[in-house]
Amino acid sequence: MALDLALAPPPTDAPRPTEAARLPSKAPGRVRHPGARRRAARLAVSGALATGFVAVALPKVAGAEWSAIARALGGLSLAQLVLLTVVWLSGLWAHTPALTAALPGLSHRRALLLNLTGSFVSNLLPLGGAAGTVANWKMARSWGFSSPAFARWALLTNLFDTALKLVLPAVALLWLAAAGVEAGGTLNGAAYVGLGLLTFVALVVWLLARDDRAVRTVGAWGDVLCSHGRRLHPPAEGYAARAAAFRRESRALVADGWARMVFGKVAYASLQAALLWLSLRMLGVTPSPAVVLAAFAVERVLSLVVLTPGATGVVEVGMTGALAALQVDSTVAAAGVLLYRAFTFGMEIPVGGLSMLAWSVRRSPQPV
Repeated sequence: MALDLALAPPPTDAPRPTEAARLPSKAPGRVRHPGARRRAARLAVSGALATGFVAVALPKVAGAEWSAIARALGGLSLAQLVLLTVVWLSGLWAHTPALTAALPGLSHRRALLLNLTGSFVSNLLPLGGAAGTVANWKMARSWGFSSPAFARWALLTNLFDTALKLVLPAVALLWLAAAGVEAGGTLNGAAYVGLGLLTFVALVVWLLARDDRAVRTVGAWGDVLCSHGRRLHPPAEGYAARAAAFRRESRALVADGWARMVFGKVAYASLQAALLWLSLRMLGVTPSPAVVLAAFAVERVLSLVVLTPGATGVVEVGMTGALAALQVDSTVAAAGVLLYRAFTFGMEIPVGGLSMLAWSVRRSPQPV
């Protein structure tokens, strides 16, 4: 048995301990982690805010009692829930071509893993997209992908995703007009905001993609900042040259894989909209595809408001208001939105968490 040195008396010729050494050490369980406590506090506050927003605002917007919403959800059968699960998983798989096209060499299985784990982290934290991207970066690096390749993947997939989110309200507005349905103020506002932001994004992308001048200017600013900071070490060729190379490689990647990126994003959005339609249909209402697309478009735009985890609260209230304005039964609208979000937001947390746990166990070195 090994001797516990903490219980052995000190040697007689040992120097007397200093005042700092005589102070009692903190027990392992009492170690303070201010950063962890702050993160936990932010998570608790944002979660309480989102829960309170849904609990208070949703029934007011819908004009329905929680008891009626609960009764509507309680009537679902196991077969219906299984069908919704299949549609949800089909959408996640249909999204993988967009992800593999943006990162050559990435398999569809690993693309699905990146999607789930990124959503798991993002859905837990307000402004959690950055944390989700960091988690995805660690996974991609463990598979042998370089940081620049991952940066292109993150940039292009988010760019295509944002463009689709911003264009959907205008498409929904045109479809409703063609169907003779008067759109509500929520959809009109989402369409104007979406088109304005889409115009701005398109202008920025055009300036950066047309030639090397804009990206070299941005890179030169980075070189100047590094020259004034002792701890900042730019690459040997400088950020201006690296930014120009990054632009050219990204443009070549888009030229080669834009069709798969568009297909994956559109297929994913279509199956999510189908999930919303099925959620409402199973609760007793069969809305027109134009109405479903309108509510889905509102959800896509509101998902950019990430003040709460996954924009929870904002999305549910906005979607319910849009459906109610389009003459969908208020109780079914609220219940259908909650059912839809239970898959697109709620299910991604445990499934993504288990996926990340499995990846962590596989990459950890095994004891000899």
